[in-house]
Amino acid sequence: MVMKRMSLLLYNLLFVPILLFLLPGYLLRIARRGGYRTKAAQRFGIFDRETLERVGTGRIWLHAVSVGEVGIALKFAAAFRRRNPRARFLLSTTTSTGLAIVERNASDWLEPVANPLDFPILTSLLVRKLLPSALLMVEADLWPNRVRACRRLGIPVVLLNSRLSKRSEGRFHRARWITAPLFNGLDLITLTEKEDAARWHSLGVRPDILRWTGNMKYDTARTPDSAPFQGLRDLEALGWSDGDPLLLAASTHEGEEVVVARAFLSLRGKIPRLRLIIAPRHAERRGSIAGILRRFGFTCLLRSEGHSTAADVLVLDTTGELSRWYGAATVVFVGKSLPGSANKGGQNMIEPLQSGCPVLIGPHTENFEPLATRLAAAGALLRVTDAANLAEATSNLLLHPERRTAMVRAAQAVLQEHKGATERNCGLVELLLADHPMAPAENGKEPFFGTRSTDQTVT
Repeated sequence: MVMKRMSLLLYNLLFVPILLFLLPGYLLRIARRGGYRTKAAQRFGIFDRETLERVGTGRIWLHAVSVGEVGIALKFAAAFRRRNPRARFLLSTTTSTGLAIVERNASDWLEPVANPLDFPILTSLLVRKLLPSALLMVEADLWPNRVRACRRLGIPVVLLNSRLSKRSEGRFHRARWITAPLFNGLDLITLTEKEDAARWHSLGVRPDILRWTGNMKYDTARTPDSAPFQGLRDLEALGWSDGDPLLLAASTHEGEEVVVARAFLSLRGKIPRLRLIIAPRHAERRGSIAGILRRFGFTCLLRSEGHSTAADVLVLDTTGELSRWYGAATVVFVGKSLPGSANKGGQNMIEPLQSGCPVLIGPHTENFEPLATRLAAAGALLRVTDAANLAEATSNLLLHPERRTAMVRAAQAVLQEHKGATERNCGLVELLLADHPMAPAENGKEPFFGTRSTDQTVT
């Protein structure tokens, strides 16, 4: 208890100076990406009366940082509501792109929220106003004051689908005396990989709050037949046909588009009908990417500007569309993974595999270990290091469709253990809620999540 208080005190002492230090970069990001004015007051814990009346109390508070985590949160919320039809959610997210996706999925049972800053007094007041029935944080985003405010009111707190990268593990280990009490203040941490239990325990986290469920992000793998591409008109507007081979460079970061363009230039000499789509991780870089492509002699169009003329390359600079374009791709390269990338650690290589695409990725996949290594060992994805590697691997796969099929089948075999991960997470949360019923005097009405069964078996 003493260590927990010391950890929280140190966090609050450092919070404001760190926030002020990061503020210039934050403001610059706002100017570049835009969209942060949406629900701006909520970022400071200020909710208007109409929103508070609409939301009421007793909702399950889900928090997801950005686009990837939002996808997991939406999947969980939909599955939980199927099991508990009266369930209601708040879904908070930090980034403007994440909030835009949540807004598109808003309903009477799902309220989009701009993530409030974790100031101690404001956080405590907000939690008392909203009085959630549970606080569920997706993957890695832990807000200590929010956790403490919930714990004081007897509200269960969960880290869902936890992600523990090597980098994060090293940081947590060095500051174990601070981080361990914070994690041990949670009621439940669900693990995506079985090996992670020992890693969390080495950080001082109690084993009784750790439960393996598999990764919700990889649950319910799709097949090519179940997710057909619906954008044939988009291809035709570019002067492409659905029979043209297509290389899709997904979630690229600065430094990688040059490598992709160089590989594409080499490949076009052998495969003239090859097409290229580049989907940058940050859409505000669209101008510099277009400039790179033109220097290589390619004509390119931005998706945000529509398709009016034929082009060699499409820059997918819109939000929330990438997954549907996997259905058109022949080969997918996944970014944030090459040695020359401005950021490293890898982006999500699972979604294209689930869509039936063979995947190429660089050597830096720390954010997805040990799964990335397991996939590579099974032949489910191929590693590349530079433009020459990328061109050679792409050419090999384009000329040998049976190898593409073998890679997708290998991926499905590796991902099989994650099937049912969402249901397992739902079951654990239901059991936790059953152990923490909301008192009518606090809520003023019957809890939104309805009757919960306590006789479920969770693997």
